[in-house]
Amino acid sequence: MNDMRIAERDVDSMESKITARKVQVFYGQNHALKDVDVDILDKTVTAFIGPSGCGKSTFLRCLNRMNDTIDGCSVKGSIKLDSEDIYDPKVDPVQLRAKVGMVFQKPNPFPKSIYDNVAYGPKIHGLTRNKAELDEVVETSLRKAALWNEAKDRLQSPGTGLSGGQQQRLCIARAIATSPEVLLMDEPCSALDPIATAQVEELIDELRSQFSVVIVTHSMQQAARVSQRTAFFHLGNLVEYGETGQIFTNPKDPRTESYITGRIG
Repeated sequence: MNDMRIAERDVDSMESKITARKVQVFYGQNHALKDVDVDILDKTVTAFIGPSGCGKSTFLRCLNRMNDTIDGCSVKGSIKLDSEDIYDPKVDPVQLRAKVGMVFQKPNPFPKSIYDNVAYGPKIHGLTRNKAELDEVVETSLRKAALWNEAKDRLQSPGTGLSGGQQQRLCIARAIATSPEVLLMDEPCSALDPIATAQVEELIDELRSQFSVVIVTHSMQQAARVSQRTAFFHLGNLVEYGETGQIFTNPKDPRTESYITGRIG
């Protein structure tokens, strides 16, 4: 128990990496997200939980401007990464997405070799000067994604030839190869079996020493296992946000308690 209290104190002393204020999202006439205020901490795993259609993935996609790619979607309010407004017209969304990486629900490796999957981002962003540096980035990223030992002898084989869990770790390696500051994960384990899920969860725990990690999950058990902070969304509102242990054992809002005990969802 003491360890948990120490962890809570550590989290509370950390700095905000992303600050969102009065964020609203509309899909045409549909008001999908209403007045979301949240501070996402650095070097922390933050879980977004809530029933289907509650706005958690919509908000996640605001954090690297993926909603820009959806016709009829408009985002209002302020989202700052290290005090820079990411929706400022001067901000290039492509550069932003190098800083705020994303891993999707289904593993989606490019139809390229394992090596080229990881090398793609550093190449297009000009992050390496030569083949030796690129080799180093590929190896480092695969090591961080706990995939190097399985992939080092087959780097020229197609990424699509890996198992589902390996493909998802390849997508994580690809996302961290551009040295992002934030890693977004949209239900990264929903297509995986329990063993692959456990490997990805272990990896998420290791990655938080270097990144701010935000994970959308349908699994409350997963949120409890991997996150230090949890945000509960319901009907487009951010209902409650706080330390994960407190959200799960002593929620302040009756809607949070109803969701966690299975009465809504």
